[in-house]
Amino acid sequence: MRIATWNIRAAIGPGEPFPPAWWRHVRRDRLEQIAMVIAALDADIVALQEVTVMSPDGDLLDQPLELARLTGREVRYAAAHAFTLVRPEDGVTIGSATWGNAVLTRRPIQSGFAIGLPAGADDDLVEPAGSGLSLGGVTFFDAPYGTREPRCAVGGIVTAPSGGPVAIVNAHLTYAGTAQRQAQAVALAVLARSLGTRVVVLGDFNAAIEAPCLEPLANGLDDAFKTVGVPPGDPQRASSGEARIDHILSRGLRTLDCRVAVEAGTASDHLPVVATFTTDDPRS
Repeated sequence: MRIATWNIRAAIGPGEPFPPAWWRHVRRDRLEQIAMVIAALDADIVALQEVTVMSPDGDLLDQPLELARLTGREVRYAAAHAFTLVRPEDGVTIGSATWGNAVLTRRPIQSGFAIGLPAGADDDLVEPAGSGLSLGGVTFFDAPYGTREPRCAVGGIVTAPSGGPVAIVNAHLTYAGTAQRQAQAVALAVLARSLGTRVVVLGDFNAAIEAPCLEPLANGLDDAFKTVGVPPGDPQRASSGEARIDHILSRGLRTLDCRVAVEAGTASDHLPVVATFTTDDPRS
């Protein structure tokens, strides 16, 4: 069973900073390129992050459904919030959008779910004062918009090609606030423990696997890269520039291989991470 995770950046493509009026940079031909990469990966399950449904100026683009159509897959999608699209030139609202996660599968997802993840409270500090980190000593209430953007997990139960259920959990953890990210990791770990003996938790976690904030996940699940001999910190894990922030973790499965799919090129600012599993885990 081949499983992949990929932050597709809503078909905007690489480049920083994130563009104002970002919806103008979403390209349908790039979305088709992303679909071609997904098809070439030949994965049974593909977890995607930064997937949008948007309607600027009444022009509807439903990326989850479009990717499902282009790849011939089933799809589940979840976003924890919706927001307006506002022209920066004059402040006029011209539509709305959601920004979430999708799971594409060859076989239908059973017992699907979507669950919101924890966010910082108004008076919580984004990072501790004196930490030297960005937004250290600043409360979430006073932090820039998006610092506690609502995050969620989406997934469900899929039947493995060899038979038997496998639970899939796709999540995109916050980029800002170490404690906020750790709380989200704890929530994912609790969810994973409730989902049976065979579980895959994957996505863009916005931290390296050795980061203390990810310990709640790393301590209870097998890191696919580590299982096949690629240790934490190894450059082979780099999936977004030099950052090693996209992960596939599992329980009750045996990992056969794991790699970064460099052939995806510049379709996104991330590269897919792909792992192959078998359900004959000798420990289960």
